[in-house]
Amino acid sequence: MDFLDNAFEKAKEVFDVACKKTNEVVTTQKQKFDIATIENKRNKDFLNLGRLYFEAVKDAEIEDIRIKNLIDSIKEKNELIDSINDEINTAKNLKKCPVCESFVKNDAVYCSVCGAKISEE
Repeated sequence: MDFLDNAFEKAKEVFDVACKKTNEVVTTQKQKFDIATIENKRNKDFLNLGRLYFEAVKDAEIEDIRIKNLIDSIKEKNELIDSINDEINTAKNLKKCPVCESFVKNDAVYCSVCGAKISEE
């Protein structure tokens, strides 16, 4: 009986160690996931900060050439995006309202969003 009791005791010890290790792995993985979630939120904050900064300084004289180059690059990309959007809206027979800048049909007399009279161009 001592042999069986010893074997059961050893098996219980091994099982307890395995459970403890499994719990440690699960806890560590949860903590790593929490870090990744927080880093993702922080990256969104950096992105929003960058947008706010860009809007605040896009027309100002910037001395730091790295920042100036990034601002110029963003402006160029914004112009390209606007140009492509204009092509898309032209293909869809849409034009911009001069007041609210919503897109309305080319033959619209009034803006369907703000009600402004659309002048013929």
